Amino acid sequence: MDRRRLLLLGIVAIAIPLFIWLQFFEIPNKVEIGEERMQQDPEQHEFEKVLSFENDYMGNASNISNLFGALPLHQYKGTLALNPEHLSLTMNYEVSTDELQGKAEQAVIYNTTAAFVLIHNLEEIEMHFQDHSYIVTRENVAQWFGNDFQALLDPEVFKKEVQTPLVEGETEKMLAAFMKGE
Repeated sequence: MDRRRLLLLGIVAIAIPLFIWLQFFEIPNKVEIGEERMQQDPEQHEFEKVLSFENDYMGNASNISNLFGALPLHQYKGTLALNPEHLSLTMNYEVSTDELQGKAEQAVIYNTTAAFVLIHNLEEIEMHFQDHSYIVTRENVAQWFGNDFQALLDPEVFKKEVQTPLVEGETEKMLAAFMKGE
């Protein structure tokens, strides 16, 4: 009988800490990793998480850097250069578009739209990847969305107008409109 009790006590002594570790450490960490992966995908990114970066002026370099650090493809973010004379910015990514299998084009649409919606005087964004560059102007994006950027500040409207078309395969059409004249 004593051996059975000791064995049972040993199993319980191992099982309880293991259960606690799983419940409070392992499972929450996997949830955080899953959420982080969602934030890297333009189709699943939660726009409300970047609303705090709204600013009237592009001159706040740390705000813009933090904004692009919270947008899709932030894990590939390289250097950021601001040109206040032309109200433009250049974002360099340390990855090729081929490696991203279509997500680069979606991110160009998502990130530039988010930046124009949130940074009110930003006029042009140049996104450099290792093998390709995209230049997008506020004017082209405004024409696509009907000049009403204020409406896109609502996360539900942003999801409907920006993310849903990306999911439905309108990336090429949107990208062509965004880069018209470039």
